[in-house]
Amino acid sequence: MINVDKDVNVVIDILIEEYGYYNDLAELSKSKKDIIVAGKIAELDKIVKLEQNMIFNIGQLERKREDAISRLCKALDMNSAQITISELAGVLKPELKNRLEDIREKLQKVLSELKAANDVNGQLLEQSLEYIDYSINLVAGSGMETGSLYEDIGKNKSK
Repeated sequence: MINVDKDVNVVIDILIEEYGYYNDLAELSKSKKDIIVAGKIAELDKIVKLEQNMIFNIGQLERKREDAISRLCKALDMNSAQITISELAGVLKPELKNRLEDIREKLQKVLSELKAANDVNGQLLEQSLEYIDYSINLVAGSGMETGSLYEDIGKNKSK
C-alpha cells in the first residue's frame, strides 16, 4: 500500500533540495555579471563548471521527483504526465497543501531571478563578442583605409 503523505513529503523534500540548487545558481549568475564585465575568463570558467555540476545534480533530482510523482499519481488515480503542483495541492491535506504551495512560490521566485540574471549575462556576453569581433576587424584591417589591395586589382582587371 502506498502512503500518500509519505510520497508527498518525498516530493516536497526533493523540491526543497532543487530550490537550494536554483538559489545557488541564481547567486552565481549574479556574481557572473561582474566577472563578465571585468573580462575574467578563468573565473568565469570556474563558475561555469560549478553551474554544470549543479545542473547535473538538479537533473538527478528531477528524475527522482518524476518517479515520486508517478507513484503518487498512481495512488491518487491522476495523470502523472500532465499534473501540476496546483492540481496536486488541490487533493492534499491542508498542511501538505500549504508546504507544497510554499515551495512552489519559492521556486517560481528564484527561477524568475535566475532567468533575469541569465538574460543580463547573455546580453553582456553578446556585447563582449561584438567588441571582440570589432577589435579583430580593426587589427586585421589596419593600414587598409579604402579596401584591400586585391579588391583594387580585381576592379582594374574587370575593366
